Amino acid sequence: MDLSTAAASEKRGSVHHDTHATPPTFIQKEHWRYQSMRKADLEQDSSIVDLSKWEVFTEEQKRIWAPAGVMPASQIQAACEAYAGGRPLKTPPRDAPYFENRDFPGLRVIPGLLPPETQVLFTSCLMHRDLSIPEHKINLQAEYNISYPPQTSSDTQRFDSSFFMRDRATAEDMLIPKALEKQKPLNNEQFLYTKLRWLTLGEQYDWPTRSYAKHATPFPEDLTELVMGLFPHIRPESGVVLMYGAKDFMPVHRDVSEQCQRALASFSVGCDGIFIMARGEDNGVGENAPRTVVIRVRSGDCVHLEGDARWAWHAMARTIPSTCPPHLSEWPVGTPGATPTEERAYKKWKGYMGTKRINVSCRQVWD
Repeated sequence: MDLSTAAASEKRGSVHHDTHATPPTFIQKEHWRYQSMRKADLEQDSSIVDLSKWEVFTEEQKRIWAPAGVMPASQIQAACEAYAGGRPLKTPPRDAPYFENRDFPGLRVIPGLLPPETQVLFTSCLMHRDLSIPEHKINLQAEYNISYPPQTSSDTQRFDSSFFMRDRATAEDMLIPKALEKQKPLNNEQFLYTKLRWLTLGEQYDWPTRSYAKHATPFPEDLTELVMGLFPHIRPESGVVLMYGAKDFMPVHRDVSEQCQRALASFSVGCDGIFIMARGEDNGVGENAPRTVVIRVRSGDCVHLEGDARWAWHAMARTIPSTCPPHLSEWPVGTPGATPTEERAYKKWKGYMGTKRINVSCRQVWD
């Protein structure tokens, strides 16, 4: 089934869900179980699906996860090169098969969709450029006064404005609490390694009210090129960027604040993560019986959600340490187009992405 054809059949109009609903107990228990599971046990858990290894699935797994189509290499290459401002990819991509879960209609996974060099550029745009723009809300702005790097270049992929150009613990770059009696200042290392949780692009999601109505910034044009090149049926208006460390997780929730019924594309870079989705109700029977699916999401993977899956309960139970692929593990070393001065600065942060996972959910907000 073609992704864009399937998405075109979606109903249009506003959607009304309870943004404060409580998730069923059964998925919360699954979330807690995987959150606390030892890494060695994760590797042996047969319930965790890794779509990059579909060829060795059992017959039962292949019954549940069926091939649903292929995104042509030519389409991927065109989208990634447009994202890079027209620069050709050094290594041409391959066709990318995608898989649909028959128990969760609308849940599709495209393993390895983003080529390695696109993953590096993707990370660099987010963590150098987008993070350094004050209008992009982050989780620390409400409580800290943040000295942002100066915006000096009109080239959107010339990363001379970046927190990673700073030292890890200089006094002049400290984040100062707005309530000094309640919190301590943060140096750059504390900020970037342990305290930074999320960043919002385009339509700014307001976490306390779980709505979009307060503040908007332009959605990055290059990211729009990438998303629409891969998924022409999605007009990205908001990007929720989540940063995970080794012990971080996202609790069970639903993405139900958007006022349209368009699909969502969720991209991952960095370390592997354990993604859980659920349908049904506690003590439900038949179609309402409790069901969960657990997916190991790797760097470059994309999860595409539409239909019922678009509004389903889901969670990121954990990040799996020491699984970042080599092309990203030393980032910000390896940032595209870095000058010698920038390369020296980035060496002070060498290995940052080796401990991190970044997920970006690109979604349309309004009809």
